[in-house]
Order: sequence, then structure tokens, then C-alpha cells
Amino acid sequence: MTTLGERVKTERKAKGWSQAELARRVTRAGYSITQGGIAQIERRGDTEPKSIVQLAQALQLSVNWLQSNRGDKTVGVSLAGDDDDLSLAEGGKRGRRAGAAAASAAARAASGRPPLQVFASAQGGSEGAMLLSSEPVSWIPRDPRLEGIQEAYGCFVSGDSMEPAYERGNLLLVNPSSDVSPGDDCVFLRETADGSRYVLIKRLVRRNEASWTVKQYNPAKTYTLSRREWQKAHLVIGKYNRAS
Repeated sequence: MTTLGERVKTERKAKGWSQAELARRVTRAGYSITQGGIAQIERRGDTEPKSIVQLAQALQLSVNWLQSNRGDKTVGVSLAGDDDDLSLAEGGKRGRRAGAAAASAAARAASGRPPLQVFASAQGGSEGAMLLSSEPVSWIPRDPRLEGIQEAYGCFVSGDSMEPAYERGNLLLVNPSSDVSPGDDCVFLRETADGSRYVLIKRLVRRNEASWTVKQYNPAKTYTLSRREWQKAHLVIGKYNRAS
């Protein structure tokens, strides 16, 4: 089985990019990395979650596939094309935003409803938390159950702690404005001072003013999260096995 670094190298070469070119594209997209950093990732075989998200976006790959070599290589990716690649190289985040805007318009046209923003994820943080991308990586037609909920979003599962209920590559549908109760599956959110967003997908067992008691399935355990650290609980209302 290939390592993450080997997948980065293979996909980089398939695009005809040098390590310096890939570093330039990642950096122009708003995340600083050097040619030496790319070389280290390819040699060492792994990197931190933030880098995985940014590399996947620059290479137009699914974060889940790049990290785990599982699932579709491009599920959840807004394909930007050559013109968007050019504007990305010339204008920082403009190309990525243009691609996302085009995907948003297509999703609206397909369903007649405002589209749903979808965030990528990568493993990282305490308790097996996932790190969410800072901006949507795709837009899909809005599920009717999320009609009228402006803050609703989707996010990809990158861990296995809730298998078999939620598996790597599943796309969760999340309603952040709904109250949550014991028995609900939730996305628990921790926001850090540097703007990073970490999430845990767990079942809520009970709650009080100080903590959430949650359980997972793989391995099976029940434990407590501090509400000072994990500030929010967003209701999971469903999932898609694959993005469509």
C-alpha cells in the first residue's frame, strides 16, 4: 500500500509539476509550505492534518483518498479546470473561489434550492478529532431536510471511530441550528485561537452545563467532553455514502 507521500509524489508528477511548483500552488492558496516541505512529505510519507487538506485542494483530490487511499479520488472536489488553475497561480485564492462559485451555481441549478456547502476533513487533534477545511471544497444540491437552514453544511468522515454507523468517505448532513438531545448523533466542534476547527462525530448520551457525555463504536467506549473545550454540538440529520 502506498504512503500519503507516495500519493502526493505520483499525483504531482502526473500533473507535470515540480516540488517547487506544488509548493507554490499550495502557498498561493493561502497556506505556507516550501519545496523542502514537499520533499519531506514525499520522503517521510505523512504530514500534519492542515497540510493534507491544503495538498488535496492544490492537487484537486479528495482529502479522504489522499490521506487513506480509500474511496474515490475526487469525491467532494470542486474541479476547477485550467483557467481556474491560472487564476489561482496569479491571484491567490481567486481560482479556488471561482471553482467553488461555479460548483455552487451548478448545485442550485440542479435542485432549484440554495446549495449545501461541504467541508473536507483530515485526522488530527485530541480524541481522534478531524480538522475541517477553512473554506468549502464543494457545493452539492441541498437535501430537503435542510431547506431554509442557512448555516447547514456537509462534511466528510475521515476517521473510523463510529464505524459501522459512519465510515470513512461518508458525507454527513449537519444542522447546526437544531437543539440536540441524548440519543442524537452529533458533530462536536472545538474552535482554537488560530482559527482551526476540530470536530468529533459521536452519539450524545447526556449533557449538563459543564460537559457532554458521548459514546463511540470503534472501539466501543463512553467518555466525557468538556464544554469549555468542545463548545458546540451540531445535529447530524443523515449521511450520503458518496457525494453526488
